[in-house]
Amino acid sequence: MSERFELGEKSIVAMHKKRTLSFKIFNRIMNGLLIFLYKIYLLPLFGIGNKIILVHTIGRKTGKKRTTPTLIFTFYTGKFTLYVARGLKAHWLKNILATEDKIFKIQKGFRKWRVKATLVEDKVEKFKHLKFYFEELPEAKNIFGYDKKKHGDVFDTEEFTKILDIVEFVQLIPVIDL
Repeated sequence: MSERFELGEKSIVAMHKKRTLSFKIFNRIMNGLLIFLYKIYLLPLFGIGNKIILVHTIGRKTGKKRTTPTLIFTFYTGKFTLYVARGLKAHWLKNILATEDKIFKIQKGFRKWRVKATLVEDKVEKFKHLKFYFEELPEAKNIFGYDKKKHGDVFDTEEFTKILDIVEFVQLIPVIDL
């Protein structure tokens, strides 16, 4: 009999949802460290650029350059997809959506690209993305507290629907300048 799946208290999504001061401080320190190690090309050297990219945006209020490390995946669609744990509350996502053409720069490994963001808004498509995430990627254990062996099939549960409402997926399309 499988155990009932609930969003793990120590999961990244639950911590983002609570946004406690200690998590904010931890998150700020870790992001700063990741950005520093990425910019001196230490993380890309060890292959971390396959999972984490740097998103370079312009602040929607201040106009300053902002850099944020984010997780990147290639889902069943074959496109690079960013997973946003805070949903539409994430400032870097708000900065992207505030730009007129939704074009920004990313750094994946040693390469830098200009990409256009497309928010996955269709509920069915978001469901497919999240289901793929849960089934195929081992990161679901850390990010959601989900263990396939322990919890089994959770796609029809209320908790899965709650997660579907929280998270966002952003697909990236490379822009070719002429």
